[in-house]
Amino acid sequence: MGPCTAVAAVEILKRTRLRLEGLEVVVVGHSEIVGKPIAFLLMSEGATVTVCHHMTRNLAVHSRQADAVFIAVGQPGLVTGDMIKPGAALIDIGINQVDGSNGESKLVGDADFESCSEVTGWITPVPGGVGPVTVSILMKNAVVAARLVRDQYTKTFGDA
Repeated sequence: MGPCTAVAAVEILKRTRLRLEGLEVVVVGHSEIVGKPIAFLLMSEGATVTVCHHMTRNLAVHSRQADAVFIAVGQPGLVTGDMIKPGAALIDIGINQVDGSNGESKLVGDADFESCSEVTGWITPVPGGVGPVTVSILMKNAVVAARLVRDQYTKTFGDA
């Protein structure tokens, strides 16, 4: 259990079938509800985690060493393909509204999808990547909570 977006992002990494024990991971973003929980969840799985943020000097030095990179800072295009280790997994949690070349706004992540997708072994799109999994984790948590309440009710009042 944990914040839905953080749990969803880690669940996505697990589905890549990378072995988490000893995996070198960089988390770009240190928020209380996404970055830090991702770091703690991954450490509990045995990953080696480096936490960076948008002010980290030489961010590329850290991200190029990582087998997996999570990014959630709210800066469109902060991570580019030349900052990623070839074959690494990239989980983009950022969601930003920017003006497109045609004048219409569009949603993009914190990573430059075009350049990163040429280098990564696995990448999540924005939109449509972490968001839908976050919703499924939220629904799972709601079911777990409902069962806990039902069990407590039954324990207290019996099968009324």
